[in-house]
Amino acid sequence: MLDSIDELRLFIAVFEEGSIRAASERMGMTAAGASKRLLALEDSVGRRLFNRTTRKLSPTSDGEKLYQHALSILESVEKAERGFFQKTEITGHLRITASATFAQGYLSSVVSSYLKRYPGVIVDLHPTDQLVDLAAHGTDLAIRHGVMADSSLIAQRISASRRLICAAPQYWEKQGMPTSPKDLTTLDGLIVGKDSSWTMSRGGVKKTCKIRNRFSSSLGEVVRQMAIDGHGVALLMDWHIRDDLDSGKLVEAFSDWAIEPPVGIYAVYPSRENIAPTVLSFVAHLKEWVAAHPV
Repeated sequence: MLDSIDELRLFIAVFEEGSIRAASERMGMTAAGASKRLLALEDSVGRRLFNRTTRKLSPTSDGEKLYQHALSILESVEKAERGFFQKTEITGHLRITASATFAQGYLSSVVSSYLKRYPGVIVDLHPTDQLVDLAAHGTDLAIRHGVMADSSLIAQRISASRRLICAAPQYWEKQGMPTSPKDLTTLDGLIVGKDSSWTMSRGGVKKTCKIRNRFSSSLGEVVRQMAIDGHGVALLMDWHIRDDLDSGKLVEAFSDWAIEPPVGIYAVYPSRENIAPTVLSFVAHLKEWVAAHPV
């Protein structure tokens, strides 16, 4: 017998992520706790749901069957929750922080849509590239992208995201399109923050390159503009430059390589206890938005 919907959410996270560690990050819990709950779930249903290797988990046939049922059950639960939120007036003050680039390039549209759905909520959006102490500043929610560091905060993974190496077409014409990661060391680097060591992987091969700093800024938007103007090569988020790639203002290099480590979009809040309805409703709204407008 299943004891809670949270067990199904954990099972789905493990199924989709392929590892307990990634699933635990997505669920905002420890890997040890997730492993213990997964074993308890297998005991309760009396079936092995995953085959385990040293590197990953792969679902058994019973696990694949349960996954389909779990998706259906959670869809019904989420519809019921949305119906509750829509019928119960949600009011209050919601204070959100996010990076300036993400707030301008993606999150502002989410907030606008949220305000239309919940007219009784007042939203303060504080764009900053500094890590805000949520409790000290009275902030209810942080939307962060990147690699989540160990923290006492609760982080719920909203979506995976992708970084890519790019430059303006005129820069590639002048310098030549690189064919090997080592070619990057001779190019002009446009650096976000202090991230001047870029690691790439393909087919089990991992390469780290030290990038020559031609320009750096803590603001990804400024680095994006420098790349468009042809000053060098940059490592930027896919959601940030998708329109530039589509229009040809920027051209991706090494599209068959993955940038390491993997990054994601996270909703971060101080505690899982007594979470305000404004926070729960915004996180649910953000998930809906991301599903319709992938990052």
